[in-house]
Amino acid sequence: MANSMKLDLKGFDNLLERIKKAGGDINAAAEQALIESAKPFNEDLKAGIEKHRLTGVTEKSMKPLEVKWEGNIATLNVGFDMKKGGLPALFIEYGTPTQKADPFIRPAITKNTPKARKIQKKVLNDILGELEK
Repeated sequence: MANSMKLDLKGFDNLLERIKKAGGDINAAAEQALIESAKPFNEDLKAGIEKHRLTGVTEKSMKPLEVKWEGNIATLNVGFDMKKGGLPALFIEYGTPTQKADPFIRPAITKNTPKARKIQKKVLNDILGELEK
């Protein structure tokens, strides 16, 4: 299960243009903003599976914080790689006939989605501030 994060440039156009004019790399700035805004999601996902840890395989199946580009669209996936041992995360999240659900994925999304845009804006403003020094 992977959830894509994106940096929605609506409202960031002016900020990115200012970064570009100050000599900054817009792609690098976008990547940094995506990575930083994904960290709270990952922290909550790790905390959610930690109490169910038996082998560590599920934790190791978490997607790395890597930005991928397709044209001018940058994506970063957060969550678990089902092919690499992430399936138990779904059993924990939704439960099984013999195990009560212990939701942690949906609450992490709900809790951190509003934070993500604020983090992205802060990162971009910090980059601009450094460039303007």
